[in-house]
Amino acid sequence: MNKFKKKNLYVEIKDESFLVAIGEHDDELNFKILEHELYSPSGFKDGKIINLATTVENLKKVVKKVENKSNLFFSEINVIINQTDIDCINISGFKKLNGNQILSDDISYILNDVKSKLLESEKDKTIIHLFNTKYSLDNKQIKNLPIGLYGNFYSHQLTFFLIKNNELKNLKTLFNKCNLDINKIILKNFSDGIKIINSYKNDTFIKFKISKNETNLLFFFESAFCFSQKFNFGSDIILKDISKVCSLEISSVRKIISESNLKISDKNLYIDKKYFDKNNFRKISLDHIMEISSARIEEITNIIFNKNKNLYDIKNKEIDLYFDFEDKDILDKFHYIFENSLKKCKFKILKNKEDDPLDSIKIFGQLLSNGWAKEAIPVVNKKSSLISRIFSSLFE
Repeated sequence: MNKFKKKNLYVEIKDESFLVAIGEHDDELNFKILEHELYSPSGFKDGKIINLATTVENLKKVVKKVENKSNLFFSEINVIINQTDIDCINISGFKKLNGNQILSDDISYILNDVKSKLLESEKDKTIIHLFNTKYSLDNKQIKNLPIGLYGNFYSHQLTFFLIKNNELKNLKTLFNKCNLDINKIILKNFSDGIKIINSYKNDTFIKFKISKNETNLLFFFESAFCFSQKFNFGSDIILKDISKVCSLEISSVRKIISESNLKISDKNLYIDKKYFDKNNFRKISLDHIMEISSARIEEITNIIFNKNKNLYDIKNKEIDLYFDFEDKDILDKFHYIFENSLKKCKFKILKNKEDDPLDSIKIFGQLLSNGWAKEAIPVVNKKSSLISRIFSSLFE
């Protein structure tokens, strides 16, 4: 068998719960889950530990439960974290070839140079993921490493995802107190992107997850996770605008959106009296509600996509945009406004009705056995040097 054990322990850390599972690889590297347990509360908020003692106690309980059910004992764990404020850095390295053949040593030189400069400038952070994003030989983009080809100038773009050292230390402390060492960490956004690739057979796309209080963007280019961004606003900003302009309680606005037919454009249709207190009734048209909502949605789409300077490389390209809305009323009543506000893209809504809560762990299991073609660092905790880990992934 290979570099890993057949049976492994996994945990997906959520704000509300832990999902702990035991997965097994057979001799053909097929993966299946043997046992799993969901436990709440997690002791996390926004992907970070807020109470170590409580979190340790809760995690111990659920790990012990799956171990007892399986009659297995583990000393290592594979961790999915849902932090959204991870640092994402894209760096390109270069090599003049002067008509010569590009060798693996040339790429090694570029990687070593980029890596050393990054770690020198980001001493308080640790690399979680590293992806080979783009290869260019003589200003022509190519899909695979051009080892053996001839040219004059080679450019290699890498995407780094980094976590703050103190946050990684907190995670290690948590698991050490549970008598577990971390084998590998992956980002939930990474597994979410792989799920889209597997489900829709599409390797270049942007996904927006619009929660009530934040919005998260992830960008995959030819299977490489090359960018993520967090915005400190979500769909509730639309409700707050309506509340402020119309002097309505947020709870009333929610009911209006949920219960009213906002798709009918008739200026003579007004909000029902039942949404007002007896003393503050006013004639407010449903059309006015839509005007307020449309203005805010246009601003949202401009910030996250249309005028997002971080996406300048794809401004003139048509790309699939996948949207995942936490608030299903916002999705139902306003999705066509989002679609009309977005430029040069294919608007798609992710259907989550048939989601398997174990999807991320199943994806992790496959990554552990097969790796990911565009990921250059397969694990976090290895005794070998960073650069040797990069090379083993690139050249095997």
